[in-house]
Amino acid sequence: MVTWQERARALADDLAALGALDPAWREAFEQVPRHVFVPRFYRPDGILVDGTDPDMRGQWLDEVYRDDSLTTQRLAEPGSGRMVPTSSSTRPSLMAWMLRMLDVDDSHTILEIGTGTGYNAALLAHRLGDHRVTSIDIDPDLVEAARIAARGIGLTPYLVAGDGDKGVPERAPFDRVLATCAVPMIPTQWVAQLADRGIIVADVRAATSSSLVTLHRTAEGIAEGRFHRTPGYFMWLRPRADDPRRDEQESNFVYDHTASRRSTTWLDPALLADSGLGLMVATSVPDLVQSVTFTDPPAYGLRTCDGSWAKVETDSKNVIQAGQRSVWNEIEAAARRWEQLGKPNLSRFGLTVSIDSGQQVWLDDADGYHVPRPEA
Repeated sequence: MVTWQERARALADDLAALGALDPAWREAFEQVPRHVFVPRFYRPDGILVDGTDPDMRGQWLDEVYRDDSLTTQRLAEPGSGRMVPTSSSTRPSLMAWMLRMLDVDDSHTILEIGTGTGYNAALLAHRLGDHRVTSIDIDPDLVEAARIAARGIGLTPYLVAGDGDKGVPERAPFDRVLATCAVPMIPTQWVAQLADRGIIVADVRAATSSSLVTLHRTAEGIAEGRFHRTPGYFMWLRPRADDPRRDEQESNFVYDHTASRRSTTWLDPALLADSGLGLMVATSVPDLVQSVTFTDPPAYGLRTCDGSWAKVETDSKNVIQAGQRSVWNEIEAAARRWEQLGKPNLSRFGLTVSIDSGQQVWLDDADGYHVPRPEA
């Protein structure tokens, strides 16, 4: 019978072959048992794979030690009752890439936003020591389960339940901040709690984009860096432990055509899949909170925080819009700017976050072209 240690070593071999695994992290990936933190998970079809079931144990271990993300918690969405994934064990290769981006040395203190299963916090604690690792999650049940699992293998990082966007000020400053949840903007408290020469690695996500970013503290209250081509697509940092939604409209929003406006467009919605254009749109229209695909007729839809929405029929390029603003017109304007700039790819973009002035996306150089953003 193949032991979990053999499986963990094989997984580490796979991550090293991909170029994701920094040699400094190999021991942690080999010696921290992922299965302890993932006693059960849901497959994409909703089937629960439970490691306590003797008939499932073999396939459970096989899947836990593959390079896959595993959904470990689901909550019912108010209104629809639909089960929505709210926590997971991140794909190990993505975890390894982010730890490499974090550029850790053994003296650093770490703040992790999004404890989840606790596996990543355990990797950090194994290498750096319990006292150097702080992790926060909105869900106290997840935090307690992670604490129990970590203690079971002799690790006791500092785990706390709370709002991740506020960080953990009582433990600051931190040499590194690692977010394993998605945010539309980097919270300024993360920057405020960053030590001199500190680094933030996070997934900056919007309705049209997701990309990892590495930010370096360049001055007090300022962090700056570049986007990576690697997307994160992490679950959103959400405001409530008992609700899977980012906002209350998410499950019950209706694309009401009663007072809609109609036009046509030159912009193919499929182009928004380009990561450079997706970021340009997300920056120019930062309150885009949801994108959906309709089937009859085939259409692409987007809505904003204020309830304005746009729907583009993908075959005819007919546009239907409603609300206070013409959202698709704003997206077209961003797309024209992107084309005028030569259709830059994602790696040419960077980000500056300031406690005083907020978040600014720029092209090529922080002193160069600034992507326009709406006035606050």
